[in-house]
Amino acid sequence: MDPLSALVPIVTANVLAWAVPGPNMLAVMSASVSRGWRAGMATAMGVALAVTVWAVLAMLGVALVFRHMPQAMLVIRGLGALWLVWLGVRALLSVRAGAGGSLARLPQSRGAAFGTGFVTCITNPKAALFFGSVLTAFVPPDADQGFLVLVAVVCSGMSVILQGTTATVFATRPARALFARAERGFTVLFGLVFTGLGLGVAVEVAQALLR
Repeated sequence: MDPLSALVPIVTANVLAWAVPGPNMLAVMSASVSRGWRAGMATAMGVALAVTVWAVLAMLGVALVFRHMPQAMLVIRGLGALWLVWLGVRALLSVRAGAGGSLARLPQSRGAAFGTGFVTCITNPKAALFFGSVLTAFVPPDADQGFLVLVAVVCSGMSVILQGTTATVFATRPARALFARAERGFTVLFGLVFTGLGLGVAVEVAQALLR
């Protein structure tokens, strides 16, 4: 097995997954345009940590991990769903209250931004699908442990670079100026996406508990 050639489709898949806008990108964009580069990078690093967790789980065998820790995973996803719904509803309420739809009213500390990025990615169904099926499809069946570790490291490193790029681009003056002009609409989008994502995860958790 040639590690370099085996990594090419994995790297490509990571880039394509990042390029398709989703909750992870929206979380980093929101933090960057509303609170600046530091908040954007903190959110990006939270996403990157969650990506690392997903990658490690995928290399260990997601099915095996979920089978041995089903309740723990449900608790994690349930708490994450509540956090996302809270963020989304809070954003929507700020618009309704006539606060200009200010995303700056959301948690402003870098720790809170990091947590938002992590929870957004760890509860994202797109991430579960990507790491549980798409990514693992590119891992050679004869891959040794060293290669599996390499895949996890590559996915983590790429997330830092790609999400960090998003944070840097959207923290620029033109991006923040555009946000200032369309802040209300952007906040509504943020609120709807995060509320919808959180409710979707909550429904999945409830269905799993009722089985």
